[in-house]
Amino acid sequence: MDVFPLNNAVNISHMLLQPYIPQARVLVDMTCGNGRDTAFLAAGMNDDAVLYAFDIQPCAVAATRQQIAAQHLESKHILYRTGSHDQLIADVMEPIHIIMFNLGYLPSGDHSIHTSEETTIRACKMCLNKIAINGIIIIAAYPGTERGAQEQKAVQNFVASLPQKQYDASLWQPLNQIHQPPVLYSIQKRG
Repeated sequence: MDVFPLNNAVNISHMLLQPYIPQARVLVDMTCGNGRDTAFLAAGMNDDAVLYAFDIQPCAVAATRQQIAAQHLESKHILYRTGSHDQLIADVMEPIHIIMFNLGYLPSGDHSIHTSEETTIRACKMCLNKIAINGIIIIAAYPGTERGAQEQKAVQNFVASLPQKQYDASLWQPLNQIHQPPVLYSIQKRG
């Protein structure tokens, strides 16, 4: 039995998505970073599925390719793209079943390069038009920095404003951790 410690947003996102990945035909990692989420999605997806891995930094896309190779997942159909997630999502034409955002900065990279509330909200709006019925959007936000707190607040306002008849929207947040840990939002399109 796989055990997911219930202590951080990334673990919770993986736990929530795990049962949906095998049935997903189109998956998108909007911020592939060091490749951990991309590898998680790739490991569980069917061979006929396609996974898009986006990041604004070429070094992140390269790190993701290395992570995929290290886990021997090169046979999976993964399309790597470098650019802003709000622009790259426009190129995905088929309905998407799973979309993941892991906001903030690349931990091993230049911390001045950070996702922004403007591009993230624009990308989220585009994702709402592309997500399949019963598809899931997962957003991990990091309020521990000033920029991260602004982005997290914008994401929360956006997710909270979604019409209930069209989307189920949820929030997961640690309550007893210090230093403002990441917050997780999930959106599922209703049928």
